[in-house]
Amino acid sequence: MNCPYCGKEMESGYLSSRSPVFWSEDVSGLPIPTQQTDVLLGKALGLLRPRAYLCRVCRKVVVDY
Repeated sequence: MNCPYCGKEMESGYLSSRSPVFWSEDVSGLPIPTQQTDVLLGKALGLLRPRAYLCRVCRKVVVDY
């Protein structure tokens, strides 16, 4: 995958976390999704290892969820 910011090739890998990895509009202070609009960046709670692409030049990560 090419970086959408600089166009260079990105490194393929996975995100890892002890807590669920999720996107939220707000910071709730809890390590789990708490709002209906929160989006888990994996298939289920527990061992989440979503595929991610890293651009070391732009310091960006693109995640498939």
